[in-house]
Amino acid sequence: MAIEKSSPLIVFIILNWNSAEDTKNCVNSLVSQIKNNQKIVVVDNGSTDDSISQLIKAFPWIYIIQNESNLGFQGGMNIGIRYAIENDYEFVMLLNSDTIASPNMLEILVGLFPKDAAIISPGIYYMDDQNRLCSTGGKISPVFLETINKEHIKNPNIVLKMEFLPSHAWLIRTSIFKAVGLLDESFFPLYYDDLDYCLRLKKRGYNLYLIPSAKIYHNVSASMGGKNSPKERYYMARNSGFYFRKNMSTWQAPLIFIYRLGSAVLWSFRLMKGHNPQALKSYWKGFKEGWFGKLPVTQTGLK
Repeated sequence: MAIEKSSPLIVFIILNWNSAEDTKNCVNSLVSQIKNNQKIVVVDNGSTDDSISQLIKAFPWIYIIQNESNLGFQGGMNIGIRYAIENDYEFVMLLNSDTIASPNMLEILVGLFPKDAAIISPGIYYMDDQNRLCSTGGKISPVFLETINKEHIKNPNIVLKMEFLPSHAWLIRTSIFKAVGLLDESFFPLYYDDLDYCLRLKKRGYNLYLIPSAKIYHNVSASMGGKNSPKERYYMARNSGFYFRKNMSTWQAPLIFIYRLGSAVLWSFRLMKGHNPQALKSYWKGFKEGWFGKLPVTQTGLK
C-alpha cells in the first residue's frame, strides 16, 4: 500500500495571514519529520502585521511566497500548488496554519499511502482534546450533494476510503491538480471549497482515504474568530449557497433548497439558544447572498 519511495518529493504549503505564532508552531511540528528532498513553503496572504519578519527570524532557511493581498484560502493555496507543479514536486501537502502535526504523522502517511489514492488525510483531532476527532470526512449524497455517513472511527489503525475529506491537511498528488484543476477561488475566503473539490474528484472516479492513526491537531475556526462567530456563520451560509447553486442539477434544486432551508432554521434555533444574535444575523445575511445573490465566476485554472 505504501508510496514506493521512502522519501517522496513533497512540498508542504502552509498559509499564513497575520498568524505568525500559529504558523511557527505548525512549521516546528514538521521540521524533524521532513527529508532533504522535501520542503516547507509558507504562502503569506498579504499579512498586515510583522508575520514575515517573525518567520524569517525563526526560520532563516524557509521559503516564503508573499502575496500582496489576502487571496483567501483557495487563492493562497493555489499559489503554493502552482509552485509545487512548476518545481516538479510529486506531492503537495496543504496545511492550515492553525494545525500541529504529531511527531510521526508523515511517516505514517507515507507508509500507509494507498497506491490508488488521489488525496489522503491524517485524522484531524481537536487541539484542546487530542484524543477526539473533530473532522473525519464521509460520503457525498448523490441527491443532496452534502456530506453524509460521517465516519465514527472505531479502529484508528484502519485506512478508510472516503468521498469527502476536509482540507485541513490534504496530501495530494500534483498530477491531480493538472488533471482536475485547482481549488475554486470563487469560494473566497474559505469554506465549501474542499467539498466542491472532492465532488469534482468523485465525478472523475478518484479515490480519497483517511488515515486516522496519523494525527494532526486543529484549532477549530481560529482564522474566523472561533466556532459560531459571526464571520464563520456568514461565510458558511453564503458559500454553502454558492456550492449548491454551482453543482446541483435542475431536478435537485427544489429538494436541496428545502433541505438547506430546514438546516438554516435549525441553525437559527441553535444560535438563539446560545444567545448569539450577531451570529444569527450574519448567518441569514450569508444565506440570502449565497442563494439569491450573484453567483461568482468559477476560477480553477492553472494559469
